[in-house]
This record gives sequence, C-alpha cells and structure tokens, in this order.
Amino acid sequence: MPYVERITRAGKTIEVERYFTSRYKKPGIKRGDKVKPTKEQQAKVNTRQAERKLRILMNANFGYGDYHLELDYIRKKGQPDRTKEQMRKDIDVFLRECRKEYKKAGLELKYIHVMEIGERGARHHHLVINKIDTEILQRCWYKAYEGHNRIKVFPLDDSGNYAKLASYFIKYTDKHRKDEDGALQGKRWNCSKNLVRPEPEIRVITDRQWFKAEPREIKGYYVDKDSVSKGVHSPDYYGYGYFRYTLVKLEERGG
Repeated sequence: MPYVERITRAGKTIEVERYFTSRYKKPGIKRGDKVKPTKEQQAKVNTRQAERKLRILMNANFGYGDYHLELDYIRKKGQPDRTKEQMRKDIDVFLRECRKEYKKAGLELKYIHVMEIGERGARHHHLVINKIDTEILQRCWYKAYEGHNRIKVFPLDDSGNYAKLASYFIKYTDKHRKDEDGALQGKRWNCSKNLVRPEPEIRVITDRQWFKAEPREIKGYYVDKDSVSKGVHSPDYYGYGYFRYTLVKLEERGG
C-alpha cells in the first residue's frame, strides 16, 4: 500500500492530498528504480513544497482583519539603493519597534516576512501581520528607515484561504534565488516563532482508493476549484501520481 492520504486542518481550510511514498514497500520497486530529477524538476518540486508550507502557515495563523503589509522605500534624487544588508537591518528595527507597540496594546506580534527587489530596482518588504492601528505601523517603519517611506496596507479577506498570497510571496523568493546575487534572505521567508504549525493526519490508502480520487465536499465546506491539482510526481520520482484539493469553510449566515 504505497499511497497515503494527508489531511491538514489550517484555520478555515482542510487540505487533502493523496500521493505515493516509498516508506511503504510495493512489489516491483527496487532501490535502483529511483531516478534522479533534473535541476528544473527539482526546482518545481521545491517551489510546490514551499507554497504548501507557507499556504498552511498563513491559513492557520491569519484571518479577516489582519494585513498584507508592504513597506516601501522612496528614494530622493541621487540617493543610493538600500543594499540587502541594509534592508535586513531595516526590517529588524521595524519588527523590534512593532513588538514594543503590540505589547503596549496588549497584543502579541505575529508575522511572515519576505524581501523583494523589483525589476526596476525598487525595494520592498512584504509581510502578513496581525491587526493593529495602521498609524502605529507607519511610525515603526519611520523609525526603521527615517525619511521618505510609506506603508501599503491590504486587509485580508474573510475566506481564510490565502493560497494566492502564499504563491505571490514564493514567486519573489524564487525570482531572487535565480538571480546572480542569490537569495535576499537565508530562508524563503522569515516568521515569528509564535505561529501555529498544524500537524497533518496521515493514513495509508489502497491503489483502488487512489484511482478513485475526486474532490469530495463535506458538510459546512466547499471545494476551492482553483486548488484541485492532479498529476504525476512523487518525492521519490518513481512516476506515481499525486492529487490535492482544499476545502474551505462556508460562512455561517444568520437567519
């Protein structure tokens, strides 16, 4: 029984995945059958896995009223661009000031952060961060980078499903990893240590259950059609299939 079903509950979402794993023996498969992936194949696998981890982290820890926050640099004429090292120091100061302000407000700061350098050289920090007065966030950013700066605040919707935002974040980390200068951060993203990290439920399923794989709605949830994905892939590259979809909690309506 080499196929497993992995169910991960994260906030308002339930992610269902069925895939092959070599942890369970299957007749006819030997150690020599394993095929080393190409660099491009491995990059796609890494991106897909990174999106999954970040998607689940966002869904489990943030929701309606929290923010997708963008911290911008506005350069004066003749002013040099911030280096990667300066950007890292800027975000460290910003987060330090935020911790102080959140504590004053009786809150605990939660965040996920990535850095970006745009096609034309514009510098940005992107964060998902829990809600607080936006004027406080502006003051914290001013302390981190004095002078011309601004914040852009995009409130999260009430769906609880932030797959597209996670993909947006990973797109920038992939872009910079391909550049000659390499990644802007040591990791694809940085985050606060207080985030919930859901543990999946894993069960072995039969080949027959795998081949019957179809999205299945359950009471109180709907299938996110954009999340349905089926193809051939496995962590061990034996050419076996995978199947994934996400269930999203329906909003309760008052009568």
